[in-house]
Amino acid sequence: MGLELKKCDITNIEYLYSKGRTTKAICLLHGYGASMQDLAPLANELDPHNDYNWYFLNGVLSVPLGFMMEGRAWFPIDMVELQRAIEAGDFRSFRDYDKPEFEIAANKCEEFLKHHLSSYSKKVLGGFSQGAMISTHLSMKNSEFFDGLICLSGTLIAQKKLIEYLEKSRKIPFFQSHGKSDPVLSYNQAKELFELLKLGGHQGEFVSFQGAHEIPMEVVNKTKNFLASI
Repeated sequence: MGLELKKCDITNIEYLYSKGRTTKAICLLHGYGASMQDLAPLANELDPHNDYNWYFLNGVLSVPLGFMMEGRAWFPIDMVELQRAIEAGDFRSFRDYDKPEFEIAANKCEEFLKHHLSSYSKKVLGGFSQGAMISTHLSMKNSEFFDGLICLSGTLIAQKKLIEYLEKSRKIPFFQSHGKSDPVLSYNQAKELFELLKLGGHQGEFVSFQGAHEIPMEVVNKTKNFLASI
């Protein structure tokens, strides 16, 4: 499966694209400090027959990782506060996080997706960690546009706004996973997100695993099964 580097003229977002054999599309958003290359290997694992058209977007913010190294992000995170919480065995809650940067990133992704994915017969949106948070909000806000959500190691963020989306959303299937030993994003808060989506009438599966902030092969296999079911 060949990936082509592109740049959206409208949103200025860089992305990797792979052309599929059908009129179905999947877009995945990476986590904080990673890049569009991070989740790209999933295309071969989840779509061995190259049925889907794949889009891997690069985060809108630059994150310095060290000398001559850069990662990307969708919205800023106070890493000092996060590291302090991890060291204390605690978790930072994003439940009431509703800063302008989050909405700016979500709006830019929404503009990209509606411009590039409108012609596809089936559209699935997903992501890992921070990318999963953006994807959850966008898929619920635009439930008439998307046919499924993949939420890998995400969490509940901007709860008030999400509830507003859920009250008006079309019911779409979703897949969610989270490590029981995740030191970055709380397993319990991920379960809260799952229950909220279920309460909103969406049919989904929550897969927990004995691991941390990661995507183990068991999650990859069950994500593949999810895609085959929608």
